[in-house]
Amino acid sequence: MIEKDPSDDNDVKSRTPRAPRQRTLKSGRIAINELTSTFEVLIRDMSESGARLVMSDIYPLPKHFELIVLNPNTGRPSHTPCELIWQKALVVGVKFLSADMKG
Repeated sequence: MIEKDPSDDNDVKSRTPRAPRQRTLKSGRIAINELTSTFEVLIRDMSESGARLVMSDIYPLPKHFELIVLNPNTGRPSHTPCELIWQKALVVGVKFLSADMKG
């Protein structure tokens, strides 16, 4: 599923407000098929409600998947359910479905 990147939309009034984003360069993995398939991603920016990811290869993602990020303080991975909002080639916009991911 490849959808239009909402940042390309000139009609600002039609977009819903989102939480402020923080730039980041964290690495992570997208996990699908009950964690049996994973893809490397770079987390370019993140907010309390979502993130912009850059995939290493073009792959059409399902509507729902998990984002796995290693916590540098504990060394343990965090698993956050996500919803695909848009995808434009390697760049993906996601909405977090739980409050586990905070910048």
